[in-house]
Amino acid sequence: MPDVCEVCGNVIYGKKFQVNIDGALMNVCSSCSKLGKPVTVTTKLPFKAQKIPLVKMDDSFSDLGSLVLRKEYPVIIKRARERLGISQEDLGLKIKEKSSVIKLLETGKLEPDYNLAKKLERFLKVQLYEELEDELK
Repeated sequence: MPDVCEVCGNVIYGKKFQVNIDGALMNVCSSCSKLGKPVTVTTKLPFKAQKIPLVKMDDSFSDLGSLVLRKEYPVIIKRARERLGISQEDLGLKIKEKSSVIKLLETGKLEPDYNLAKKLERFLKVQLYEELEDELK
């Protein structure tokens, strides 16, 4: 499909110009290009992309040792929140998590990762991880 001038509506033959007319960026023909200021399109990024180091999942959990998440974590979280007299939304705001995450945790549909569990333990003053018993080792 041929390019059409966005000002006059004629088919553009030859070079297409990109101009700024009253703050709008438009593709125009050569005769309409005089109506605005020419715009140069830069494809170069304004900043240098930096490499972000990847963290392996195994590395973050290697320090857990013999700690395991308690099976009754949903009840512990809910009772501790209710003891403080705050809503799920308020708890989410305090620990910088969505209220939907708190709801899923309290219903047991979501297990907290180690970092989230530590945030909950600090704020709610509870213990979500326990030592693995010797007979299971």
